[in-house]
Amino acid sequence: MGNENSAEWARDCALHSQTGVEPRQGRTLKRNTGIMKVEIHSHTDLYSPCSRIPPRELIAMADASGYDALFLTEHQRVWPARELAGLRELSEHVRVFPGIEISFPDRVDLLVLGAQDALYETLRTPSEVLAQATLDGFLTVIAHPFRYLRELPRYCALADAMETCTCNHSEPDHLEAARRCSAEHALSEVYSSDAHGLNFMNKFWLETHASFTTPQEFRNLIVAGHYDNRTREFDMPLPPPYKAVTMDELTEEDTMALTIQPTS
Repeated sequence: MGNENSAEWARDCALHSQTGVEPRQGRTLKRNTGIMKVEIHSHTDLYSPCSRIPPRELIAMADASGYDALFLTEHQRVWPARELAGLRELSEHVRVFPGIEISFPDRVDLLVLGAQDALYETLRTPSEVLAQATLDGFLTVIAHPFRYLRELPRYCALADAMETCTCNHSEPDHLEAARRCSAEHALSEVYSSDAHGLNFMNKFWLETHASFTTPQEFRNLIVAGHYDNRTREFDMPLPPPYKAVTMDELTEEDTMALTIQPTS
């Protein structure tokens, strides 16, 4: 996707966000202190070979971008509790939550936001994963649903939510197909970065209308519709042409987006 098209697509995402507000720059001063800026889909190079982000750099970028909450969703792997506690010690502000991205043989990828039990690494079928997530009270999200598929299996309608705007939906028709599908099945539409490089972040995110301290509280907010999808205008093609390892590798545009901007 060319620069002009990606910028137009970002504007389209903003116009279709739940409140219809115009794009904002990444980090904002929040007049309503209950609002939380959330990243629901991120990977590190420690547990996801396709990511180039060192865990320490992920936390630094989330803090610099003004995120209030970050879910770690490694491929087929949960973060061990002790390592997650150590990672949280690196944060100045952002709350770090566990999660997992589970890939099925039919090429559907499912996020389980809150998963930390290694049991999730052993579950093999969508019914097993969805049942366990329901038992635990964790939000389930169909990730980049039309990146690989033209049609989704019927079980996808049993998830809570579906990604629409993400750095790994590289074509406008992916976005439109995801929007139609989420509307047809009454799934919550959510934005995320699907971060594999630091330059994926701070382009698509969501903001909850109230604060939360547990993954279960987060799920309740999303299912109840107490959130807004957010984006900002950017010129980078999607997916991004490279994966930034440190903030020194960000473009000038992405670096400028870290500047605090007032909320309208």
